[in-house]
Amino acid sequence: MTRIDITDDVVRQLRDVLEAEVLDDEHNYMGARFAAMDLGHDELAVFVREADAATYYEALQRAKRPERPE
Repeated sequence: MTRIDITDDVVRQLRDVLEAEVLDDEHNYMGARFAAMDLGHDELAVFVREADAATYYEALQRAKRPERPE
């Protein structure tokens, strides 16, 4: 696990996982990985596997922020 880039797609996919309410604890990154795989969010699943805990937490904080209109 290491520090890797947090892409917009990762944040969108993590937001989708959070909104699906399939996690018992949003800080459980392995649960997030399995939920991502179940929902077909491959980029998020790879991100969670490769990212360190601090990077996952940063992505989680971004995903919890309201989306900005484009």
